[in-house]
Amino acid sequence: MPGEEPEKAGVLPDKARLLPVAEGTLDERTLASLAPYRDQDGRIYTIWATLAHHEDALRRFLVFGNHVLGKNTLPLKSRELMILRIAARARAAYEWDQHVRIARRAGLTDEEILAGATGAWDGLDELDRALLTATDSLLDHQGVDDELWYGLKDRLSVEQIIDVLYTVGQYLTIATVINTLGVQVEGDLALPLPRVLDQKEAA
Repeated sequence: MPGEEPEKAGVLPDKARLLPVAEGTLDERTLASLAPYRDQDGRIYTIWATLAHHEDALRRFLVFGNHVLGKNTLPLKSRELMILRIAARARAAYEWDQHVRIARRAGLTDEEILAGATGAWDGLDELDRALLTATDSLLDHQGVDDELWYGLKDRLSVEQIIDVLYTVGQYLTIATVINTLGVQVEGDLALPLPRVLDQKEAA
């Protein structure tokens, strides 16, 4: 489809390298931790069933993930735009698909989702443009320059700035897991994974 970008040949696997763990083999503590992480049919989401190959680490990781996804101090729509930008840049289709669905439930339109993901940010508000710029800088440089730092400080509390860092770190980690282990999308994509614009195209 127009606007879509193929996966990077030779980098991203086209099938799962590590299959999800069967639910019946999981420890009761793991099952309790995964109780909120099931789809509408009651199945554990594939990402978590895959990471269940290391149950102790998964349970600990979910504690942090619950903060980033459920108790984050950033505005919900802004957080989702950041995650979708990460997913689009990383070509992490599973992450993209899950968070398109979450973003829609949060009230974002498909136009807003695609604008944030591709880099066409002119129609987004000032805060979201600042957060997406910071997201890109953190992905590219593992930090932000003084101009970005003070721009964030003018708009956000210290707690929110820390949650910016945690959000980018969490979802870059998840994208890395998805791409390396070959975690497959559950069904059809809710929205095609778009091509990320370079700065000249986005301007």
